Amino acid sequence: MNLLKGKRVLITGPTSGVGKEIAMQLAALGADLILACRDLKKGKQIASQIRQKTSMTPVVMQVDTSIQKSIREFAKEFRRRYRRLDVLINNAGGNRGTLPKINSVDRIELTFATNVLGYFLLTQELLPLAQRSAPARIINVASSYASDLDLDDLQFERRRFESFRAYAQSKACDRMLTWALARRLKGSGVTVNAMTPGLITETRLYRHAEPALVKRLTQYSGGRTSAQGADTAVWLASSPEVEGVSNKFFEDREELECEFRNKTAEEKLWGICEGLVNSPGLSKHEN
Repeated sequence: MNLLKGKRVLITGPTSGVGKEIAMQLAALGADLILACRDLKKGKQIASQIRQKTSMTPVVMQVDTSIQKSIREFAKEFRRRYRRLDVLINNAGGNRGTLPKINSVDRIELTFATNVLGYFLLTQELLPLAQRSAPARIINVASSYASDLDLDDLQFERRRFESFRAYAQSKACDRMLTWALARRLKGSGVTVNAMTPGLITETRLYRHAEPALVKRLTQYSGGRTSAQGADTAVWLASSPEVEGVSNKFFEDREELECEFRNKTAEEKLWGICEGLVNSPGLSKHEN
């Protein structure tokens, strides 16, 4: 079924793991696919694989979602090339494993810069295009591994930095920003949902983790594959079942409760993100 025929779909981080599988499955559904990649060479390799398997020819564009200038330049070029955006899938992210804390070129802790501000800024930059294309959909790839939220120390300036804590916090933030954005988009024709692919240790997210930890996680996950993890994101991007559905968190196509639903906290996080990207965005909301 070509559920996405004629639909322009943008995905970040499509060169490995769940992102690659999402891209493959989207192309199989006929999507006019744009692969937003940090590494153009890898992006072109994935595009070639997709073309061989599906006969679709994705467009490869370069962006580093840890760098705000790169995001803005990418968005500017995207808007120059295209007049519509039907689906945005924020997927690019990182987990530094056992590596020490470092900052992005914008002097922001790298995990937060990539996993949170990358989603936030790219969405803000492309949102007017999605609104003009309504009905449109935004999918934020989050995680069930979410915890350690401290809105007063998001960059681990006071707490001792641990990369898995930074990752877990970033994924809690991704959910919270989804709920805050959903309020702002109510009635606009643009939906926004978050999803978790489940625990998949074969991805590059765990490449710096201790082998013993990866072994335990693999045993816990039961060998879940990237293809299985990708399914819900593709369903959210394409299925008529979720037309008009917004402000929800999914795993395996089932809605989950989210422990991080708190309007006051969500709005505080939104304001922090606005300040860090110097972008007022959709600062006003109702409800």
